[in-house]
Formats: sequence, structure tokens, C-alpha cells
Amino acid sequence: MSAVPLVEQLSREMGISTATALFHGHAPRPVHPVLAPLFRRGGLPRGEIVTMTGAQSLSCALAAIAEATTEQRWCAGIGLGEPAVSSIADLGVDLDHFVNVATPAQDWLRVASILIESFDILVVDPGYLPSAGEQARLLAKVRERRISFISLAPAKGSTEHIEITEARWSGTEHGRGRLRSCRVTARSQTGVHRFLLPGPDGTPAEVPAPVTMPALAEVPAPAEVRTSVARMRSVIRSVG
Repeated sequence: MSAVPLVEQLSREMGISTATALFHGHAPRPVHPVLAPLFRRGGLPRGEIVTMTGAQSLSCALAAIAEATTEQRWCAGIGLGEPAVSSIADLGVDLDHFVNVATPAQDWLRVASILIESFDILVVDPGYLPSAGEQARLLAKVRERRISFISLAPAKGSTEHIEITEARWSGTEHGRGRLRSCRVTARSQTGVHRFLLPGPDGTPAEVPAPVTMPALAEVPAPAEVRTSVARMRSVIRSVG
């Protein structure tokens, strides 16, 4: 097969027009600095599918799109249920550029294929696992439109995999109070990362460094105490 038909086939089936597009992709979208280390190129990929799974994966996905929405990029959520609007805003998402689409689980792929044409970012909780052909066509559209696609379930063809392996809330240690923050452990191709999601102000935050107490200096005993101890030792020796 010559190079020209191969390029045409890649362009038609997968949305790839050149070798540069295949191997280098497009500049990633900016994300919160705390989340940047999760991604291989320090941001949310464009023209690619990212999977986020595990506890707090929805919060992680919403926090990852926040920077883009503040830059007036449009984002749509599909199959996310009805997350609290206040919680989405606390994660830093600009609600003026976020649309949550309620759709039957069996229609998610059709709806996603339509929204890809007009949105910059999609966050999707798939209602079912598509066939290999459906997945290939979806991936081709994602690449062609250069959108950022976050799947909250494993997806074939995804280039980045972020798994939340642990989520530990704090704020009710003594049986009362309110949840303040959640310490998250995430694993991706770049390693294991720990951060707060949400942090104290709702957005991602670094895990605070452990507080170390200074060593207590030895306080010399008063002179009269030293004298009494010496006399007691002398008496013990004489008795012995």
C-alpha cells in the first residue's frame, strides 16, 4: 500500500491526516496545577479519550475541565445524573459554559456523537459498552474534531488512564462536624499522586505537609533538686 492511500484511510476512519497528528497530537488544555501531574503532557488531551475510574472520578473529571470552562470553552456532561450545581461550581467549573444533558442510558453514544460537533469537552458516564465498530467511529470523531473526551468507564482506544484508588474524607473524626476535604490517591501513566479533592475551598489542593513537633530541650533540674538526689545516692551507697 502506498503512502497516499494509507493517509486517506487514516483520515477517513480515524480522523488522522498526517504522521505529526498521529504521534504528536495537539496541545493539551490547561488544568488546575494540582491535577497537571496526572497527565503525560501536563494537561487535558485534545483529540483523545481519557478514562477516569474509581471513587471521586466524577469530581476529578469536573475539576479537570474547570480551567477550560473559565476560558469560555464549552463542556457537556452525558449520563452524569444530577450532580449538585453548588458542588460543580465549588470545583471551579464556570456554569455558564457547562451543560448537563439528561438522556436515557441506551442513547448516550448517539447523543455524544451529536454533541462532539459543537462542544469542546465531553464528560461521559457510558450507559453501555459500545461495539468495536461504534468505538472506532466515536474515536475517529473525537480526533477529527479535536475535542477532549473524558469517559468515566474503561474505553477502548483511550490514551490516558487515571484510576482513583483511594478517597478518604476528613472533617467528622470525632463523630460530628461536616466533611471538609477528601484526600485522594490516583494512579496514572505518570505515577501515583496524592492530593485533596475537594480541598478546603472546594477546588483541588496539595496535601499539607505533616506537622513535626520540635524536640523538647532537656531542662536542667534546680540546684536544690540535684543536691537532694546526690545525698540520696550517698545514703544508698552507705547502707549498701
